[in-house]
Amino acid sequence: MKADTMGQIMKLHHTAYKKNYKKYILECLKNEDVFIDKKPTDEELTNYLFDRFNSEYGFNIQRVGKQQALTDWLQGLAIHIPYYYEDIIELAVDMGSIDENPSDKIESTVINGYWSFMANIILSFEPKSQEVA
Repeated sequence: MKADTMGQIMKLHHTAYKKNYKKYILECLKNEDVFIDKKPTDEELTNYLFDRFNSEYGFNIQRVGKQQALTDWLQGLAIHIPYYYEDIIELAVDMGSIDENPSDKIESTVINGYWSFMANIILSFEPKSQEVA
């Protein structure tokens, strides 16, 4: 997170905040039952995520495309990421994708695009071995 001279959290460059989201998503996965009492690597977490997505929702990829299938899967609360509006905005501020105290318009944009955005972030770290043609 970057703060200005007055201590406010400022928006980061997309390459920086995307790394924050990846780290956050992987941390959320550590709370899955399968990882209780384990210290999984980022690779294990990533493989788990895509194995689960493909087994639970892979059937829909050919019909609607991977981005939309993953978006739909996430909207079903498949993984433990924020889903309340206030929590989504707080996450966006914490990750650095929006400035602190965003306007109503920015909040609306973030909320409306949240699930698709998160799917895009997840697809950005999909292992090559998991990619389905």
